[in-house]
Amino acid sequence: MRSAEISDILWAWTPFLAGGFAWNIVISLVAMSIGTLFGALLARLRLSGQKPLAHASLLITELTRNIPTFVFLFYLAFLIPAEFEVAGQLYALPAWLKASLALSVAVSGFVSDNLLVALQHQRNGNHVAALLFIPSWTTYLVIIVMASSTASVIGVGEIVSRSNVVIAAVGGDETMLWVYTYAICYFLAFCLPLNWAMGYARKRLLARIGMLAP
Repeated sequence: MRSAEISDILWAWTPFLAGGFAWNIVISLVAMSIGTLFGALLARLRLSGQKPLAHASLLITELTRNIPTFVFLFYLAFLIPAEFEVAGQLYALPAWLKASLALSVAVSGFVSDNLLVALQHQRNGNHVAALLFIPSWTTYLVIIVMASSTASVIGVGEIVSRSNVVIAAVGGDETMLWVYTYAICYFLAFCLPLNWAMGYARKRLLARIGMLAP
């Protein structure tokens, strides 16, 4: 297949693939939001000074760090029903939300550990060091965006799933490499600038900490 034909195919399917990548972003942002809220609660409890709460929150944090996200994704897919009834009204629970919940488990553990350190710095008056949590959180968002492609295994129409649709529709193994490469470009276009920006922000913060050190 000629390069011109490949270009035409990719261009024709771009809106479809871009829509899939939008779902990757939605899944990731929802996962980060849920995980950050729960992880922040765990971090606060670990600093509460109440030993039972601190030990319980530490145990939960350990569990979130050691549960494979991919396994938990299947667990939620089969455990949580596709729809539920409230006051006689049926409500659907979409697969993308299950994927977000699965990914939020790892986010909870990350936030619990890293926010704990940031809160300790803040209590000690080292506010600049506490701000290092922000680039760390954003870098972890990049990791979750890449991990969001696992949502395809439970039927979410994100970019990897849609790439498979394109390959099946076009027909021919020779297009597979080009379609997947094109899908990778979406992740690179989103992740590389964020990684660069957060790396720069981290260096600036570390430089300020060095300037403030006695």
